Amino acid sequence: MPASNRIAICIDLFILILVLAFMMFGIGNYGLYEPHESHFAMVAREMLLRGDWITPHLNGSPYLNKPPLLYWLIAIATKIFGDTEFAARLPLAIAGWLGIVVVWQWSRELWGMAAGRVALLMLSVSLGWFIFTHQILIDVLLGTLLIASNYFLWKLLNKPQSWLYFVCFYSSVALCFFAKGFIGVAFIACGYFALVIIQGRKQIFKHTKLTLGILLILALVLPWAIAIAQNNPGFWHYFLVNEHFKRIFDLRIPTDYEVSKVSAWGYLGLTVVWCLPWSLFFPSTLKFAWQQWQQETNYKKIKTDNNRAEAISLLAIAFLLPIVIFLPLSSRLIYYSIPAIPPYMILCAGFYSQYFIQENRPDQWQNLSGITKKIHNAKYRPSKSHLIYGAIFIFIGLVCSLVIIAIADLNNMLQSLDSEASLISLTVAVTIVLSLGYLISGMGMLRKNYPLSLYSLVVSFMIIYLAITVGLGFQQYIRSSKSLVQIAENHLGIDTLWIFEGSREIGAAAGISYYLNQGQNYTKDKVFVGDIKRLPMGWLSGKDDLVYRNVLVLEDGGENRLPPEFPGEKPSYLINKQQLQAYWYGDRAVVFVTDFLRQPSNREDPLNANLPEPEGKPLFAIGQRRLYGNRATRANLK
Repeated sequence: MPASNRIAICIDLFILILVLAFMMFGIGNYGLYEPHESHFAMVAREMLLRGDWITPHLNGSPYLNKPPLLYWLIAIATKIFGDTEFAARLPLAIAGWLGIVVVWQWSRELWGMAAGRVALLMLSVSLGWFIFTHQILIDVLLGTLLIASNYFLWKLLNKPQSWLYFVCFYSSVALCFFAKGFIGVAFIACGYFALVIIQGRKQIFKHTKLTLGILLILALVLPWAIAIAQNNPGFWHYFLVNEHFKRIFDLRIPTDYEVSKVSAWGYLGLTVVWCLPWSLFFPSTLKFAWQQWQQETNYKKIKTDNNRAEAISLLAIAFLLPIVIFLPLSSRLIYYSIPAIPPYMILCAGFYSQYFIQENRPDQWQNLSGITKKIHNAKYRPSKSHLIYGAIFIFIGLVCSLVIIAIADLNNMLQSLDSEASLISLTVAVTIVLSLGYLISGMGMLRKNYPLSLYSLVVSFMIIYLAITVGLGFQQYIRSSKSLVQIAENHLGIDTLWIFEGSREIGAAAGISYYLNQGQNYTKDKVFVGDIKRLPMGWLSGKDDLVYRNVLVLEDGGENRLPPEFPGEKPSYLINKQQLQAYWYGDRAVVFVTDFLRQPSNREDPLNANLPEPEGKPLFAIGQRRLYGNRATRANLK
């Protein structure tokens, strides 16, 4: 390997280490956002408390709407680092980073080290990829597994004798199932068979050892599939019908949160937003990919170790599938297109790097990466593109400058409101950085100083994301139960019974449970006096002598709060209004927490819709959360 190559690889590895630190920055500095983050974290916590790695549990009852991979990863991180927000989010940060590694490696093999570094930087600061590595959702994990599966498939097609790529490909497909169920496998299957049709090569079945590969997938999946079916009769009917077929037609019970749903046009628009700031290059990337594919197809008789035609086909399909599949469905959610980001970044990096080659500026590119890879005399010469993009970037920078002035005026109006003023000051700083980044990038593009143009956007967006991470802490009192539980626990006894008004999928109840148990390892002999045969309501048994607290949930709080209906017995945490009232009149301290997800403008769902009587005034109020206490609670308030 030439010395220049070794130096370039060392630089890239150093950048990858910095990117890992960037991905992990601040992930433990704010409470778990509800309802999505809290239920993942609490399910993982209960895996450890109960010692059950087969059946996910939430609030003490089976929680069967997701495969277990993300729960397993969070549980492992929690076991190592403790039950903290850092541990809960760490698997997603690492998954996002591994996706960047795959994108870097694949781009290097396709278009050279220059493209690899560009792809690395582009994906690192893509808006959607950053946001959803800092929120506990499956889609970044799925996106990484999908791009890895496609990469290993491409390698296997070019080296069918390699058992390493065979195992890696089919193991990645199995992990896609454990991450997202059959939908994850369907993405790979669609890409696989589409490639067979596009390439017209039935030898693909032979090269990939399809039959043997399916057996490997079954060997990996069936042990868990059989075990969970034995432990939870009716699971597979529920999982296939409710979580797959009914979800497609938006008939799933409970329905998805309205706040996460989006129209077809909104879905397309958000896909563009998630790819920022590189979505502006989409027209050129599309043209580049098409020309590259045609060119490689014309050279298909030439045997090479680097079949770009197959790679471009796989990448284009991987980019389109999350968009095309969900676009016509009413069940589409705002983050379903996240897996489209990595393949787009590879193609975009290919365009960006080859643009420099065709502009004959090896001196600048040498500074950026040390080496590029020529292709078959491509005639891709977007001679005027740099003028268009430069003008667009400068325009965006100027618009941001005007926004700064408007925000500054608003800040002057809100100087008396400390929390709002702090948030607005942060917004002003972010907008200044964004404005400078686009202005410098635009000037670099106009002057054909492409490394400067690239680096200015990368650095500015990194600074912005670090600020956003800080800003997430400002909003945690709105989106997390952490502040409410911590404040209330300073004034309540450990025997207080917590009851939640309810919300779909009990995600918010999981957040309360998580913070009631955070940092605690309760045992029966330390919590209860004497040998008790049955734990009081609000307590659950774990493995060995462990016990932990849970939250009761109102099951008849309204149509918008229907709890999930899993196969098996009714969850022990569900109570009705009559039972709530009985607890409220009892001698035990009881608190009732209202649903913060209710729409304030909905007159049919007032704040007092499900309050027990007499409710009195709330003991604590944070954001839209209200915590009420019964007479026993008020009498024993610390």
